[in-house]
Parts: sequence; structure tokens; C-alpha cells
Amino acid sequence: MSDRRVLITDIAWPDISIEAAVLGPAGFAVSLAPAGDEETLVREAAGADAILTCFAQVTSRVIAASDRLSVVARTGVGLDNIDVVECERRGVAVTRVPDYCVDEVATHTVALALALWRRLPQYDRALRAGEWGTRPATLPLRRLTGTTVAILGMGRIGSAVADRLRGFGLRVGEDVTDADIVCVHLPLKPDTERFVDADLLAKVRPGAVLVNTGRGAVVDVEAVIDALDSGQLSGAGLDVFPTEPLEGDHPLRERDDVILTPHVAFYSEEALVELRQRAAQSVVDHFDGSDR
Repeated sequence: MSDRRVLITDIAWPDISIEAAVLGPAGFAVSLAPAGDEETLVREAAGADAILTCFAQVTSRVIAASDRLSVVARTGVGLDNIDVVECERRGVAVTRVPDYCVDEVATHTVALALALWRRLPQYDRALRAGEWGTRPATLPLRRLTGTTVAILGMGRIGSAVADRLRGFGLRVGEDVTDADIVCVHLPLKPDTERFVDADLLAKVRPGAVLVNTGRGAVVDVEAVIDALDSGQLSGAGLDVFPTEPLEGDHPLRERDDVILTPHVAFYSEEALVELRQRAAQSVVDHFDGSDR
């Protein structure tokens, strides 16, 4: 297998040592693209047997650049950045790592929900501004136990969130009607884009909390801002956004009733090592037939 080459399109970590430690001993030559734009990737993909991608767009042109291409491996859960239809048309396999960060994302989701429910962002900023005690802007603040949470997307992560929240005495379901907390874990597909819109938010209990650690485009951010302004939502916790990075002048950045995190719900040291090893191993498995 020494003549086989893997192109890594982009990385979100300092180097490719973990990937190389898996692929090198299996006989693969590994290269990292100098940039993640389409023109660069088309040039770098020529002659590649496999593509390993994190966030870069693996378009039909990138896929067509190598007549040797056999597999595109996603270093992550979703396949939003890969032209899966083109891969299928050309007989190119597509792999992903769907379950490496279930614990991390579920924990991050619950942390956001609890912090918002207890109005922690508002209290933190008030204390730093010299205030003390309860504030009108944070009232009423209801007891968490016995409230209702709606989980949109009851897959691996959604189910893990449900298990954690039941431990706090919450009623867990999938119906947003009169829900106190809504956690979004839907995959991004044509029928889920802007799934959480003004009509859906109108169904929740006034003063509800929204958390999205799934896909940014599943939530209509403008509808969220309107719901916060009207009081239909009392808070929102967002780890993902329709456009990333979030624009520097985005109005969400100025709000006290929102917690923003930079698409890091997946992260722990252990999760990152597991992700990188398994993504690289999926390439090895594809060529030695152990994925069949």
C-alpha cells in the first residue's frame, strides 16, 4: 500500500501527528493541503486515494480531481461539507465518526440549559457591574425540578441529554408545546433547515430557554432574537451558527440573555484524540476491507 496517498484538507489542531501515526504504519503517504479553498484542494487532490476532511468543503470538483479516489473520511459527525451525492455517483465511499463526542456534547448542552435557567449570565454581569441580589430582569426564576424539556432529535446525543436531565427531575419529551427548555440536536438536511422558526418558538411556554448544540442552520437566529425581545424566550445557548465564525458585529454578541460558545461542545482532549484516530483508521479499514 506504499503508493497510496491520503490528502488531509484541513485541521483544527496544531499538526497531523495522530493521523500520521495511524496511516503511516499502514503504508499511506500523508499530506496536508496548504489551504482549504476549492482551487487549492482541486490541485492537491490530484492522484489522492483518500481524502480526510475536517471543515473544508469537499465539492464535486475536488472529488473529480483524482481518478484514484476511493474514500472521503470526515473527521467529525456530520457530512454537510462533503458532496455525498457526487461520491455516490462515482462509487467513492464516505465515512464519519458519529459517536465520538456524545458525552461532551450532552454535557455541554445541559451546562448551557442549567446556566440559562438559573440566569447565570445576567447575575455574573450584574455582580461585575457592582450590583447585588436579585434583579427585575431575572425574575421570575422558577424551580427547575418538574419543568418540561423538549428534545428535537432523539439520537445518540439527544438521548444522552434526556438521561442527564431526567436526573434533575425534568419531564422529557419531543413535543415543544408548552416546553420550558428546548434542546436542538437535529441533523442539517433540506427539511430541517430553519426548522426552529418563529412558528415553532410560538408554541413553547413563555420564558422558555433554547439550546442549540447541533447544526447552526437548523435554527432561525433572527426568530430567536425576536423571541428574546418579546419575552417568549428568556435565554438562548448557542454553540453553532448558520455562518461560522459568528460575525464580529452580530447582535447576539451584545445580549445578556444569551450564552455563546464557539462550536466547542464536541471538545475534550480524549474526544479529540479518539476522533482523529478513528477517522484515520476508517481509511485504513476501507482499503483492507475490514469496513465491509
